[in-house]
Amino acid sequence: MKEQIHLKLNEINTFLMEIDKGHPNLFISSGGAFLFHYNYTKHNPTEKNQEFFEKQLIHFLNNYESPLPSFVSGLSGNIWLIKYFTDKEVLDDLLVDIKKEINDFFTNTNFKYAEQANYDFLHGSLGLIYTANYCRNNIYENTINALVTPFLNGMHKNEKGYFFFDWMSSITNSAKPEQINFSLAHGLPSAAVILSGLQTSDTLEASNNILRFIKSHKSNSNTLSLYPSIVNETETVNYNSRLAWCYGDLGIASAFWQIGKKNNNMEWKQEAINIMLHTAKRKNTNENMIMDAGICHGAAGVAHIFNRFYKETGIKEFDDARWYWLDQTLLMAKPNSGLAGYQAWDHKKGWQNEYGLLEGIAGIGLVLMGFLTDDVQELDWDTCLLLS
Repeated sequence: MKEQIHLKLNEINTFLMEIDKGHPNLFISSGGAFLFHYNYTKHNPTEKNQEFFEKQLIHFLNNYESPLPSFVSGLSGNIWLIKYFTDKEVLDDLLVDIKKEINDFFTNTNFKYAEQANYDFLHGSLGLIYTANYCRNNIYENTINALVTPFLNGMHKNEKGYFFFDWMSSITNSAKPEQINFSLAHGLPSAAVILSGLQTSDTLEASNNILRFIKSHKSNSNTLSLYPSIVNETETVNYNSRLAWCYGDLGIASAFWQIGKKNNNMEWKQEAINIMLHTAKRKNTNENMIMDAGICHGAAGVAHIFNRFYKETGIKEFDDARWYWLDQTLLMAKPNSGLAGYQAWDHKKGWQNEYGLLEGIAGIGLVLMGFLTDDVQELDWDTCLLLS
């Protein structure tokens, strides 16, 4: 299978070399391709690949500023990329020169998000908090406090733990009861992971209470998923979450695992393993709502999470599952179709060509490379997905 991986990576590399770079952002456009080419050039350090990466680097540096603030498609995601490449010693520390501008950007943007109670990771204040902590050396301490305080004050508390209401559903379904989101992309698991990374007494308490709230909604019967995607106070809880990075049990397991490791909490770590053992049995693409191969809600995202869990635990069931979902990822490439054989499914637009990290071939390529190494540290690009 590794020969297939190499062939597919070469194909993805060729397609990504030909794309219009456009305005870079981390998840949707050429920022993800930039991340792919850095890692691919390490695996295949030809003169052509190295020259192309250097051209991408120049393009990124000339175009990283963005009028959009969000982590998924704006400046905060690009700041994450700058810090990632600074740590890799690919870039000089540019953030030193724009420290005040970055702090002003975070503070002003977070004020708007706080007014809206927009705590979304991809689209709101949690993305800012995460990036600020990731770039802590370039962020004033009072800025980080100013970002975190409105979020901690905005959370609700009850006997089950801490939670907050879903900003996206309040916009799109204002007539319905307020919903609580259990997804890693938009909801409680992302908050738990991000807060635990801040390592203060208040954020650790909040992180553990969020996990306590999540665990209180675990299924007690033989259901497709152990946890729901969405809950509210008036409807029966649905335990048919998809298998994906964005929504479902995999993201919840990752949150329990990371926080368990950080705090040496065996209860949380064991819960993560129990969830993953349950999901390892789920191998029906239709039942699990897997339509394409992208990281966000496709087979590659599932393969990557099992790959990371196997590398960290050595559990056989995770090894079997990672290769199964890698095989599904490779099978989804259709000859003479899309980009390197891949297209992303959009329930409104149908099949689309996507080259980004979240739904496109850059992300699929990064996942494939993770199967060519035994070193879990080589998967560290997935910190932007809150997986490490």
